[in-house]
Amino acid sequence: MEKQSDSNPPSAAHSIDVLPAAPVEDEENHDNGPPDGGFKAWAVVAGGLINYCATFGLLNSFGTFQTYYQNDLLKGTSPSAISWIGSIQLFLLFIAGLAMGPAFDKFGARRMTVPGMILYVLSLMLTSFCTKYYQIFLSQGILFGIADAMVFYPTISAINMWFDKKRGIALGIVVAGSSIGDIIWPILVHYLLGQVGFPWTLRIVGFICLGMMLISTVLIVERRGNGTQDRHIDKKILKKELLSPIYTMVTAGFTFAYLGMFIPFYYLPQYGMAYGMSSTMGNYLLAILNAGSFFGRIISGFLADKIGGFNMTVATSLLSSIVLLTLLSAKTEASIIAFSAIYGLFSGGLISLQAATVARLTVNINTYGTMIGVQMAVNSIGVLIGNPIAGALVQHEDGGFNGMIIFAGVTLLFGSVLFIVSRITAAPKIKAF
Repeated sequence: MEKQSDSNPPSAAHSIDVLPAAPVEDEENHDNGPPDGGFKAWAVVAGGLINYCATFGLLNSFGTFQTYYQNDLLKGTSPSAISWIGSIQLFLLFIAGLAMGPAFDKFGARRMTVPGMILYVLSLMLTSFCTKYYQIFLSQGILFGIADAMVFYPTISAINMWFDKKRGIALGIVVAGSSIGDIIWPILVHYLLGQVGFPWTLRIVGFICLGMMLISTVLIVERRGNGTQDRHIDKKILKKELLSPIYTMVTAGFTFAYLGMFIPFYYLPQYGMAYGMSSTMGNYLLAILNAGSFFGRIISGFLADKIGGFNMTVATSLLSSIVLLTLLSAKTEASIIAFSAIYGLFSGGLISLQAATVARLTVNINTYGTMIGVQMAVNSIGVLIGNPIAGALVQHEDGGFNGMIIFAGVTLLFGSVLFIVSRITAAPKIKAF
């Protein structure tokens, strides 16, 4: 791992050849770089883990709601139409980066996470009163997605201000919080739906999330001083970063990857039930998948600090696409369970690795929120249309899943090809990148 220059590179193209972004100034306008540890830094990680467990974890568990809506509350509504609720959540989470990334750069974390928390809990409470498709679409789809974005970007951006050499493991731990939520929420929601019904299920989940987010809001703070100099953004450098060919290619790679990557999170329970699994076991598939994601995010974060975040992005996306295509031959309960665990293991780290990859392409850490926000806004195209396309393919095959699996696997594979090309182009002579 080469030594970082003491001064900012003159262009975004040059920034690809250096390691992490330039540090932010502290309260005394003198900074030796991210501390890579200490109580405050790890407290932010703990807050991020709790936050992602409550928010991103619940978002990723929409497959449980998809099955319930399709079989009960919204029976008669097409799978593709129902999947638009979950897709709009992800779409708004991603496209909101256009506003949330720069907002973090300007205002910091807490001014975003507090109103985000209020809107998040409100969306769940409003959903508990819904009985029609359009009502659920507005509350659980649109309002939920906006609120999630308001806490997502401050969390992931703050982590990058506190860590450099340990950035991969720190991000891995935070995003692993989502996996914990991904394991808990499908089981809890499925149980509550059977015990207390839909309205009180949403209210109980809302109260739990409120308690968790109150804790995380206290812990998550950005590493900045109080002066205006700390928030200065060089617009010329930012423009060069955003127009960098490598940044553009990586952005396209994640867009194609996300087009297919999230599909199993929505349709795996239905796939399992189509091959004889009970509804309970079908929902447990999400918990198994997300248990694999938990270990995958920790392991990929650890390895990213050793061999480079960009290298791990290439590896995880390529392996994930291969494993996803093997679902074509998984027809028994044992093979579907095995797929769930292995796919979760390989695909789990991709989101946290995206954050680390963008950090490598960022010259000034003060522009990081904008860089990750703009990229994820472009990625929103993939997350918006991926699941509805999958639902339409299932409906076209009268309940068959082969077309859906091929579509998901090939788009994820194409994304990994773009990562490989951009990685080779960015730093062909650097092994750990």
